[in-house]
Amino acid sequence: MFNGKKLIDLTLELADGERSWDIHPKVVLMDYHTWELNKYRYEGDCNGFSTKLMTMTDHTGTHVDAQKHFFPEGHSIETYPPEKFMGEAIYLDVSQRDIEKPISSKDLETALKKTDERLKENDILILKAWPYSRDHERFSTAPGLTSDAADWIIENKCKMFATDLPTVDFQDMSRPVHVNLLKNNILIIENLVNLDKIQQSRFHFIGLPMKLREATGSPIRAIALLD
Repeated sequence: MFNGKKLIDLTLELADGERSWDIHPKVVLMDYHTWELNKYRYEGDCNGFSTKLMTMTDHTGTHVDAQKHFFPEGHSIETYPPEKFMGEAIYLDVSQRDIEKPISSKDLETALKKTDERLKENDILILKAWPYSRDHERFSTAPGLTSDAADWIIENKCKMFATDLPTVDFQDMSRPVHVNLLKNNILIIENLVNLDKIQQSRFHFIGLPMKLREATGSPIRAIALLD
């Protein structure tokens, strides 16, 4: 509990050798310093120290896309203020649709009506779109959203869009969802987990990135704060 709120961790755990998506390189998390190699330098209760060497892309695991991901002159991740990555969220579930079809604006509108809520300006829209485990054979090629779904998100003035899919538009090489959302300064979070643990339509969300200069995105620790 935190200030009376229940915390749900929505972050994918990463380990050495894992990929968060098929086209990403594997995560490297290996020993750099070890207790055994440096403990001779220390005295008393100090047994030395250890550190890890970590290598991954800035779009590994649960991560946020900055404008620079698709726009060479766009904002890189360190330029955004922290408040961009936190705020009131609304949760929609479209996971029971036909997963062979992309998610349309009609799917989003139908899911919204089921909540008896309305989208407010600067809401963070969190979408459960995947009904199976991440190791399902279709996960890495899930079609994502249609361009009209992106238009719907823009028209409703969301400040960020987050989903459990590995990418928001896989099926269209013009990448209209990435391009249109980022162009309108609506950042994108992909690879959320544990969305099935959310049992309310509105809650507060935090997904802070690392402050990486000129990065096109960043892994985040995504947290839902529920009543």
